[in-house]
Amino acid sequence: MKIKLKDKNLEMTVNSYGAYIEKFTKDKKPIFFPKLLIKIKDELKTRGGMHPCLPNFGKSEIKNLAQHGFGRVSFWDIEEKSENSIKFKLEGKGEYENTSYYIEYKIENSSLKIALKIKNSSDKDLPIGPGFHPYFYVDKNFKIKDVKLEKINLEETYFLKEKKAYLESKYFNIMIENENFKEFAIWTDFMGEYLCLEPCFNGPSFTKKINNPYILEKGQDFEEKIKISIKEK
Repeated sequence: MKIKLKDKNLEMTVNSYGAYIEKFTKDKKPIFFPKLLIKIKDELKTRGGMHPCLPNFGKSEIKNLAQHGFGRVSFWDIEEKSENSIKFKLEGKGEYENTSYYIEYKIENSSLKIALKIKNSSDKDLPIGPGFHPYFYVDKNFKIKDVKLEKINLEETYFLKEKKAYLESKYFNIMIENENFKEFAIWTDFMGEYLCLEPCFNGPSFTKKINNPYILEKGQDFEEKIKISIKEK
């Protein structure tokens, strides 16, 4: 189900499949590159918008989970909805079947506020490494504060160990603030006008090389709040 949210000059389209933001604009100008299919090497790839990465960000080599987890390919229940906000809930699957995931998106005052909560109701501790995967609309002149982009291979993904990041996109100056997440993944394949600046707990923590996820103890919760502020250039 697709839901439209609006607050003054901000508009957003969210799909309950994947808790996926498909379109996000200010004054009709794109903040996120809109979700669509792009043909890459004779294969159609989904690009654009923003989706959650739950319970893992990136590849999973320590648990039997798909890349970026099951959150983006699951139907979420709508718990609450208003003109400018929506709350979703998802029950976990497989080894994570006794976990619950809650996401709230709220647009107000030229910002997107994201609230994430993960509950572990199982009888065992479980590793998690959540994140979000936004595709910001950019042109070739995009900049990230304090990052020397000319020295980075963005197709290989660069991890910025900061809780706050600043992006100069095509139309806006954007600030992303994390509460508990510790990193940003920076990536693009240069196949469209998008740059992924992805807030995440601890990068690719489910890989054997890193293997440093957050251990969510039984009966405990994990919470994260993210604020994406948008200003005219």
